[in-house]
Amino acid sequence: MVAKKTIFEKLGLIEPIEGESVEVEEMQETTPLVVEPKKVEEKKAEEPIEKPVEQPVVKAEPEVPFGVDLLAAKNEPTSEDLLAKMAGKAEAVKEVEVSQIEDKLDVLIGSYEKNKMMSIDDIYRSSRMEADKKRTIFMVDVFQKTLPENLPIDVKRASVMNIMDVSSINLENLLNDAYKRIDALNSVLEETVQTTEDVTAKNNASISELENRIKELRKVLEARQQFQEDQTSVIEYEIQKIIGIVDFIKPKK
Repeated sequence: MVAKKTIFEKLGLIEPIEGESVEVEEMQETTPLVVEPKKVEEKKAEEPIEKPVEQPVVKAEPEVPFGVDLLAAKNEPTSEDLLAKMAGKAEAVKEVEVSQIEDKLDVLIGSYEKNKMMSIDDIYRSSRMEADKKRTIFMVDVFQKTLPENLPIDVKRASVMNIMDVSSINLENLLNDAYKRIDALNSVLEETVQTTEDVTAKNNASISELENRIKELRKVLEARQQFQEDQTSVIEYEIQKIIGIVDFIKPKK
């Protein structure tokens, strides 16, 4: 059987090789060497162009360290939360301090007011007593002093009553003024007595505590003194014992 020539041999590109199998020649003849580009392009043109599917944008969550509970990590307060809490605590502490300072000032002012000597005018002024002397009980005293001193008391009284009638001064109003003034004075007196009792009781309690503390401190001093004497005695005895042993093994020269 005569071997068929290959395409390259027919074109004169290569020399014929003896013994080459027919199968190889047939495969070379049947295998297309060139692919028509137009057909490929036409085929591509025929295929529908698929629109790219838009993928939903997913926001990347912050990485959580390994071993941390995600729920706990999400509930963990941020630095802004911590700063807000710290600011709130500082504000609360400030309010408490201001309140404590105000309370102390009130106590100091109250103590000063209680220990302040009040004049009669101050008492009347704080009780809002009548300032016009003509409407006060003291107007009776003014009328009385205008009369001669050697007049009998009954005559003086009748004379003052006549003067008040002429001056259109109501005796009942004067008596009410007198009662109000006595009540105001008694209130201050009772408050003064009560304050003195409170201060006395408080100071006596402090004195008792201090006296008990002094007794305790004296007992501590006595116990410490006894301890020092016992410790000194034990140490001195041991020192003498050691000196005696040393003198025994090392006689004096």
